[in-house]
Amino acid sequence: MAKQNGAQTVYPVSGRHIVYSAGNGKTNIDELVWLNDTVLEEAAAWKSSGWAYIADCTNMDPVTPHEGTQLANMTKAFVENGCKAFAFVEGDSVMLKIQAKKNTERSQTGILEGHFETLDQALAWIKEELNI
Repeated sequence: MAKQNGAQTVYPVSGRHIVYSAGNGKTNIDELVWLNDTVLEEAAAWKSSGWAYIADCTNMDPVTPHEGTQLANMTKAFVENGCKAFAFVEGDSVMLKIQAKKNTERSQTGILEGHFETLDQALAWIKEELNI
């Protein structure tokens, strides 16, 4: 079942240890804190076995540097709680891809990261890379 707060929506991926979120428009720190907490709630049962996270950014506005810091902190929290890979769905936006890569680099986690045009590509990559 989907959970929503402002620009952020979180969905579990049925039958897989994957949490998917989609942003729409402009987000803010409060929504990103909610996103962090909600994704970790959804993935709590998979902490020891591992899970993956997909962020669909295709309909999101770019974030501010302050929000980018929150995203880097979120990446650290996910890795500390068993996340094995991040997949970013960015459509054909080069700007979103650059921003997502920078936020992951700032987390200094070394997490496996992929960038895709579609959700189906991200799901296939996670299956191929991690069998999740």
